[in-house]
Amino acid sequence: MTRHHNFEQALKGLLVDPRSDERALRRGLRRLPAVGPAEVLVLRETGIRLINDVSVEATWPLLRLRGLTLALAMRDPGAATGLAVVAHEIELAGTGPLGTPVDTLNHRGCVLAEHDRFRAAVAHFSAALDADPGFVPARVNRARCSLELGRTGEARADAAEALRRDPGHPPARHTDRLVRTLLALADDSPLPMGLLAAAHGLRVQLRTYDRPARPGEVRRGDPWDEEPFTPPPEPPVSATAAELIHYGVVSGRIGRYAEAAHAFEAALVKDPRDKRARYNLAKAHQMAGDHERALAELRRLKNPSAEARALRARSLRALWRIEEARAEDAAVDGAARRRFRSRTPAPPDLPDLSELLRALARQPVALEPWSREEVESALSQLTRLSARGRHDVALRLLVRKAQRPAPTVTLRARLHERHAVALAGLGRRAKAREQYSAALALLPEGSADDVRTRCLEGRAACAADHAGKARTEDLHAALTAALRTADRSAEARLRTSLGRAARAAGRPHAAAAWYRSVLEPAREAEDWRTEIGALRECVALAERLGRAEEARAYGERLGSARRAAGDLALTVDGDVDAVVRAARRTLLARAPGRPAVTGGGREDLEALLDHADRLRGTEGRPGDALACYYPALAVCLQREDPDDTTRCLTGMGAAYETLACRATEQAIGGLVAALREGLHESVPWGLRGTLTDAARALTGGEPGELTACARAAFRWALALAGGRGDQVAQATALSNLAMTEARLGNLDTAARYERWALGVHLRAEAHAHARITLGRLALIAERLGDEEGAAALRRRQEGLGRGEED
Repeated sequence: MTRHHNFEQALKGLLVDPRSDERALRRGLRRLPAVGPAEVLVLRETGIRLINDVSVEATWPLLRLRGLTLALAMRDPGAATGLAVVAHEIELAGTGPLGTPVDTLNHRGCVLAEHDRFRAAVAHFSAALDADPGFVPARVNRARCSLELGRTGEARADAAEALRRDPGHPPARHTDRLVRTLLALADDSPLPMGLLAAAHGLRVQLRTYDRPARPGEVRRGDPWDEEPFTPPPEPPVSATAAELIHYGVVSGRIGRYAEAAHAFEAALVKDPRDKRARYNLAKAHQMAGDHERALAELRRLKNPSAEARALRARSLRALWRIEEARAEDAAVDGAARRRFRSRTPAPPDLPDLSELLRALARQPVALEPWSREEVESALSQLTRLSARGRHDVALRLLVRKAQRPAPTVTLRARLHERHAVALAGLGRRAKAREQYSAALALLPEGSADDVRTRCLEGRAACAADHAGKARTEDLHAALTAALRTADRSAEARLRTSLGRAARAAGRPHAAAAWYRSVLEPAREAEDWRTEIGALRECVALAERLGRAEEARAYGERLGSARRAAGDLALTVDGDVDAVVRAARRTLLARAPGRPAVTGGGREDLEALLDHADRLRGTEGRPGDALACYYPALAVCLQREDPDDTTRCLTGMGAAYETLACRATEQAIGGLVAALREGLHESVPWGLRGTLTDAARALTGGEPGELTACARAAFRWALALAGGRGDQVAQATALSNLAMTEARLGNLDTAARYERWALGVHLRAEAHAHARITLGRLALIAERLGDEEGAAALRRRQEGLGRGEED
């Protein structure tokens, strides 16, 4: 065991000891060896781990670690520079200046809040208040974070209690007025509180926390000035343009948009060339929901500033003029890049670790091998990343894992295989073949057939010559391994590749034979995509060989397979662009008439999606969630980010599905009551049959429109995922479509979709998704009367959960 490992174990025992007060730390110093570069690295890694652990329980070891590091710096002057850097990092990102435990909890809560970790921050402020209920700064800060989390009742109570306990405390007065102002604005807006504050120029006020200043920190002005959002007195008739603008800005901040617009118009009467008045008038119209008037005012600005262009982009997005909004934001981004081109690559306040890193380079540290559990966890993560097409992220993780060896030959081979998949996904096929070959060299024939199958198939796919002998030999070897494991899906896939190779070699008869051999294993594995692709090739080859009757027969089978596959066929041979256009028309037809206005940045989009997901999920308000999803979708379309677009569409589809379910239940309840009471005259003639006929008729009207929107969102997400090769996203979208089909009674179609999604999730080791899918399959089996099958699925679901926990 290495010396640095002994140091790490001793340090861990010292930090977790609840008796580690100052005296215990001094005693622990005697047990720790002299500190060198390796030990400084261990201390820094421990500090980073504790900093990233945002729980309250991690705060006390972090505080002890800072005291220990400072004590070691005094004891070992040779390592004092590196130890001082570590202590400074802990102070900046964790403990803050030395003080009482309550001060430490409050400071770390503020640091977490400043990094948008509001739930963890609230936990720290609550722990501080549990220790000292009269500590007003923690109550002030908790009120602000509660607002960010949408906990309006808690925010209002904390702000009022802080003001009651200390009416003379400026942060308490500031917080009470700010909370009341933002809650009044939230009554007319679906936006999360952070974005709402930003839209009204109050984000800086909301995210200023009551804590002592850090060393070297300079605060500009009075952070607790209430004037920016205090209702101002109405300006006199003799007011100057500047006074009118000030009145308008403050009125706009507190939601008085009409008064603000009137003040800006009066300022323009006094000075028609005042750009500030024109810009603020456009913003007042925008905040009031009149985007056409806002754009008209912005067009009158000559040489518009970046802020004016950003404002114009917001209104253009609200009107779904996405291309114009993208052009405006691109101009803003270009100006920002030119402005900051001369900036240094790193902020000057960050500690410089160059000396420490150079010392470590001269004295490398011997590292222990990864444990089997760590490698298995990394392999699961790599599989999920590759299934989502995020090969660059997978490659970075592999580079980190390469710093230590894997404990067994099979695990090393699996890491080589994951490395090859990431390289192939990035187009580096020659390097990928090398990694596949390295994995196969570690696995003799007959061992780990599933891994050998994947490696041989992957190496064949990376061959430069698609009809070459080496590629064909790899495919035959992979097929042999797949037959040994009875993997029908892999067998069908490999036979398809052999058919493709035969066709590339100019052997149509052999290609037709290979494609015919695909159909049986593909059907048994319910691999509809592979079956459809093989049938399409069978039709084309039969026509090429002049076999008209055979081509017609395969064409009929192809049509049947497409109908059976349903929405699965979208990612095989469907017109993806046509699907997206139709889905967009369906969804925009129900877009809100006065959409919320938000910025186009990544942080704003993330906050908007988080808020919409929370409204839809935990709060059960799908209608309010859609009011956030629509502006988020406009930002996603402008940014052309497939991951965010898929997330937004999935949330929209789930919200519409919930609304459709509620509307259907309400309509069916009304019909059932009418039929029971015999009020046939109030029921349309076509519904005077069975309740099944009545339920089928309810697919029209409002439930039908909501269902169409849910399907449109899920189909759009499926098309996007198929276009970029994200198998997990395809499976998720298809599983969501299965949920809609099951609600409409199409249980066979729903089960078919869910089984395909389950196979993808299991291959990608996305066990959380797989458990959800197994639960849905069990519900479908119960509805079909298959109690035994449902019980087997639930046992499988429980076993998968236990396996992941182990």
